Amino acid sequence: MQTKSYNSPTYWQTFTKTEETSQWVNGLGQQLNQATRWDAVPLPFEPGTLKIGLTANSLWLIGEWGKAGKLAIRTCFDPQGIQGYKHLRATDTLVEYRVQGAIGVFRVVIERPLPHQPLLRYTTSLKPKQPFTVQAFPRDLYLLDTDYDPLTTEGMVYVTQNGPTSGMTYLSITQPAEGSILYFQNFTALNDYCQVTQTEPSNSVKVQWPEAGFALPSSEKPLEAGKEIVLSDAFMYCSESVPQSEFEAADQFLEAMACLYKHLPKPETDYFDWPKIAERTIQALTESSHCGRRIQKQYYLNAYVDATRKPPESMVQLAILVPLWEYQEWLGKPIPLAGQLQKNLPSFYDNQHEVIMRWLPGEAFKDENRNEEQDSNKIDSWYLLHTLMNLGRLAEKGDTEAKELLFRSLEFAIKAAHAFKYDWPVFYDIRTLEIVKAETNEGKGGELDVAGLYTHVMLQAYELTKEPRFLDEAIASADRLRGKGFELLYQTNITVMSSLTLAKLWKITGNRLYFDLSRLSIANVIARMWIWEGNFGFGKTRSTFMGVAPLKDAPYLAAYEEAEIFATMLNYLKEVGRDVPDSIRLLYSEYIKYLLHRGRYYYPSELPAEMVCEQPREGRIIRDLPMPLEDISTGWTQAGEVGQEVYGGALAYILTTYAYKEFADMPVVVFSDYPIYQAEYRLTGKRSGYAVIRLAGTADCQCRVRLLPKNRKLPTVQLFDEDNPGGSALKPVEKTGQYYDYRVQGNQRLRVEWNPGDQV
Repeated sequence: MQTKSYNSPTYWQTFTKTEETSQWVNGLGQQLNQATRWDAVPLPFEPGTLKIGLTANSLWLIGEWGKAGKLAIRTCFDPQGIQGYKHLRATDTLVEYRVQGAIGVFRVVIERPLPHQPLLRYTTSLKPKQPFTVQAFPRDLYLLDTDYDPLTTEGMVYVTQNGPTSGMTYLSITQPAEGSILYFQNFTALNDYCQVTQTEPSNSVKVQWPEAGFALPSSEKPLEAGKEIVLSDAFMYCSESVPQSEFEAADQFLEAMACLYKHLPKPETDYFDWPKIAERTIQALTESSHCGRRIQKQYYLNAYVDATRKPPESMVQLAILVPLWEYQEWLGKPIPLAGQLQKNLPSFYDNQHEVIMRWLPGEAFKDENRNEEQDSNKIDSWYLLHTLMNLGRLAEKGDTEAKELLFRSLEFAIKAAHAFKYDWPVFYDIRTLEIVKAETNEGKGGELDVAGLYTHVMLQAYELTKEPRFLDEAIASADRLRGKGFELLYQTNITVMSSLTLAKLWKITGNRLYFDLSRLSIANVIARMWIWEGNFGFGKTRSTFMGVAPLKDAPYLAAYEEAEIFATMLNYLKEVGRDVPDSIRLLYSEYIKYLLHRGRYYYPSELPAEMVCEQPREGRIIRDLPMPLEDISTGWTQAGEVGQEVYGGALAYILTTYAYKEFADMPVVVFSDYPIYQAEYRLTGKRSGYAVIRLAGTADCQCRVRLLPKNRKLPTVQLFDEDNPGGSALKPVEKTGQYYDYRVQGNQRLRVEWNPGDQV
């Protein structure tokens, strides 16, 4: 194996001819060459043809890759042998086979969802003859030459599943054929398997060249006899082109993922009353002794409920304060908590080091056994810059004290950036800038996406002052993001922020490189999504579909990071506008829709008591306190093992601010679970008027629009398709005295009309 390197360290792997393979590869070419019969599969396949045949223990689907290579797909495997298969039915888009094995009867369905798209799907289920446990099953995808030999092939792997992320891998074949594959295992279809066997699909999709794809998790609990169960539901997007750069790879990946996503089975969404939980959250943040404490007459928020053994953190105060300012604007009245938090910010500034600190100066840690973060002289790179970024956001809103704190800290940040040459370590010493911890893991580099966050801060400083040196700093830092490929992501909310600021930098400079880097950042985030619904174990009463973990190797979803990602994604759609590729418009909009649906499950009151951890690592959990749990994991892990997250309290009012649209004289509020990124409003009379809104997303998927009254009763109101003049009003799918619910397509313009008349 050789590695391809852009900058040190290595960011994706190139595989050459090798004999270092698993037992499933050795002798595979001979087995396939000795197959007694190959039958054509009557479905189109780009870029070649499909055929099916048997070896001793597997039913194989072979895709001819032009004239140079083949893909071998092991659709089912029986270690005791397969007796034969029978063609059951065929349509224009699918073919179904029954396979007689020693352990039971398999059913294999092969589909081409749309004939003109390079997408293939194959689903395998098994009805066991008798109970058995699954042990050491092989993967399902093998890369071959024209003679069925896997050992001569070469290629590159860009990204693959890490922990409980989507069951995908994205790779290219360079010898003897040329082409690229996005492989995706639909884990949602495996819920019954995971429930019965008490397993989960984390790290089940891998690449050990020339073998790739999904291996069924081994189990100690047996499958039941006589009950059919899905063992695999795989999608493959195939292209004859090999990306020539990391940017081409990102674009190809995003296009493939969007194409594939349209055909995935998806959970239904429910409406949740976010304004109501936002009100309760702010009351708790303001009044509850579990959420905050007073130190020298100043009010500080804890990071976690009842977690008072560490000093207050500046990041925590700003994580609540900044979106609270936006919520005040949405609400139309001031919130006293915002003023209290503004007053405590100067106390975090350290005159000796001339920088705002993470931990409140002068306050001690009370834990005897501290972790690596609990050191006032140690800086976590992203913490400082995240704090400066939020000070910049307050400065942009006219907060002069926040602006002063920002610029009094900038010189320290610039000095540190120069010392590290814009490659930020994990920890460094505030006194000497000595690197305390350089890398996240050996050979993986430091906090790679923090260069994007530094770019963000410098661009804020430039926009506030128009001083060219800040723009120069932003450009120098952005350039350090090149060459990271699909390993750019350290922390997901930071990577999404980087994508937004890089798009802004592109508009300021006209340099297309920064827009390319912006899309690469987005591809990194999409590649780490949990695009599956884990309805097994504790997961039966919560949802994880389209979730994003806080770190690339984190085994859980986190409330605060997801709230920040939500807001940043919407701002990205607004900032980039027409230049947003359809793939990003679709995937971002679907993420926002599903967070509005599943965000409720971060609150312990929304979960059965037995599904919430009783002894978290930080503080304690109070079920009726409207603070979200930091963490939701896969189905066999209780929620809240990290703690109940006070700084994640912004979740409720961030979602309220961005998902509910209203105008001063409009008697209705418009809720949309797709972003509204354009809106205009006009009165036509004392009690009549209309609003026109433009939804994000694409026409391939639908979203919910709900019309709600500002007061107790809903006025006479109608919804129209603005691009269909003269058309009749759209019909709600649900209609009550308190709301109208509609299902509409993405990227649609809608007109909301209200008129004087009886209340409904």
